[in-house]
Amino acid sequence: MTKTRQIIYAVVLNRGFLLFPLVLISLLVGSITADDLRFLLGHMDTHGYQRVIDNESTITILLIGFGAIMDGRKIFSKRLLESKNDPTLEQHSALNATSEYYGFMLIVIGIAIEIVDQITRYLRTFDIDIMAFEAIFSLVFNVIALIVMLKAAYRIAAIDIEAHQL
Repeated sequence: MTKTRQIIYAVVLNRGFLLFPLVLISLLVGSITADDLRFLLGHMDTHGYQRVIDNESTITILLIGFGAIMDGRKIFSKRLLESKNDPTLEQHSALNATSEYYGFMLIVIGIAIEIVDQITRYLRTFDIDIMAFEAIFSLVFNVIALIVMLKAAYRIAAIDIEAHQL
């Protein structure tokens, strides 16, 4: 394996590669949600609801995209480490399991938000005004996603460094 490839694998398989973006995305989702909540409480009208709904797609993309990266870490590490029968594959199993579990949860939350968005768009074609429901649903799921991301960050950070050499 070339030196460049070794460096890439060392970076990608490091838990900091998951932890740093996870904390950044958590901060971004938290700030968007807090801003939406503050704006919504000041503007309980169609304009306020629409602003929350507009921010929903940004959060959905972040959740599904990073969830897929977290979920795919196991496949990447197995492909790399099994190819050379590396004994450190077992050491990565705890991080892989944690990453896969929370990545899947983020994907499910993102898909749930998108499903509700599509259903409410369809219902709005019949002049059914459910923007308030969609905005509140979006905020609730943003908070749930934030809790999941913070819990994932804690679990990834709390993995025993000495036992797993990560």
